[in-house]
Amino acid sequence: MRKPLRTAALLLALLPLGLTAACGNAQVTGGGDAPFKGETIHFVVSYGPGGGYDLIARAMAKHLEKRLGATVVVENMDGAGGLLAANKVYSAKPDGLTFGIFSGQGMAGSVLGNAEGASFKLPEFGFVARVAADPRVLHVQATGKYKSIEDVRNGKGVRFASSGPGGSEHIDGTVLFPVLGIDGKIITGYKGSAETELAVTSGDADATSGTLGTRLPPIKRGEHRAVLVIGEKRVPELPGVPALSELKLDPGNAVLAKAHMTMQEMGRLVLAPPGVPEDRMAALRKAMAAVCKDPAFLSEMKKSGQPIEHLDGPQAKKVAESVLRAPAPYRALLEKSYRGQ
Repeated sequence: MRKPLRTAALLLALLPLGLTAACGNAQVTGGGDAPFKGETIHFVVSYGPGGGYDLIARAMAKHLEKRLGATVVVENMDGAGGLLAANKVYSAKPDGLTFGIFSGQGMAGSVLGNAEGASFKLPEFGFVARVAADPRVLHVQATGKYKSIEDVRNGKGVRFASSGPGGSEHIDGTVLFPVLGIDGKIITGYKGSAETELAVTSGDADATSGTLGTRLPPIKRGEHRAVLVIGEKRVPELPGVPALSELKLDPGNAVLAKAHMTMQEMGRLVLAPPGVPEDRMAALRKAMAAVCKDPAFLSEMKKSGQPIEHLDGPQAKKVAESVLRAPAPYRALLEKSYRGQ
């Protein structure tokens, strides 16, 4: 029984060095022994078509196909602020053939907020990568009555568009309204970032929020006006827009604002089900890292306004575990968000 193993080892030792090295790299170049060669992979997008997550996933799919030797099918599954897609990926067969791209803020928020319908434990996912740490912005209709964050804070009946309880916009609204003392209401029912953007453009809502990559195009077109960067510092693309850390807040609200800014570090996560075999997870991580450094992919993302900032899976998991240690008052706000209040 052992003779074939010794024979295989001897043959491998006799292979030319260059050929041996080529076999070792086959996992991410579609080589003959790639674990995904000839397979069909399902890349789940937790929002509807047309938004930033959808654009990134569809661009990535083409490059992943070349590196994994597989067919990558993008599937949009919006609903429940991303929870439907999260549950699908979490419960999928752990063979590496299903993974998804998610809002890290929405995923962590659902855990911290004890969201009904969240049938997963975030740290148990297979963390493939964080592909972007895109800062979020609060923005309004460019021709509307609100011109600055102070106008919004002093306004009455501000209408804030949300994709629903637990969605990233809904979390922003639920946290920022009390922290900044905004008088208004969160309007739900929109399907993803494309619809919340249109709501503000058309005047059906006064404000919403989103990632910089997703919201920069309507801002550049003059349809929207950014009034706040929801983070520690300003961004080069919007030099005149203040960061949340700059606003004067009382001590209690400052703690909540700090926790919310920490949440933004979650970025856009690519997650696989728990229990994917190590060789397959390693191949996915290596392929994803290579795609995020590919000049052709980066050029495509730059043209569509989607910044890419790769962080490998284990490091992304550490960020998530840090965010899950948020203070109790912040958890209470998130619970309110998931109750739809």
